Amino acid sequence: MGKIRLDERGRILIPFRERKKLGLKPNAEFELVERGGTLILIPVIRALARVKSKKEEWGKEAFLDAGEATFGE
Repeated sequence: MGKIRLDERGRILIPFRERKKLGLKPNAEFELVERGGTLILIPVIRALARVKSKKEEWGKEAFLDAGEATFGE
């Protein structure tokens, strides 16, 4: 990654290629940590929610183990 600048409002733009490589989406949240004079951005990963279904039969379009699924925010 090359040099980046802090704009007059204190914002930093992460270049598109880096965002794509890291899978960063708009409105991603980060924790800002300072270690020895270095700023580190750590993506905040929200907890996953587990859900279960009482459905006994699934169509061909469903996953093989569709009785339980995991969803993120």
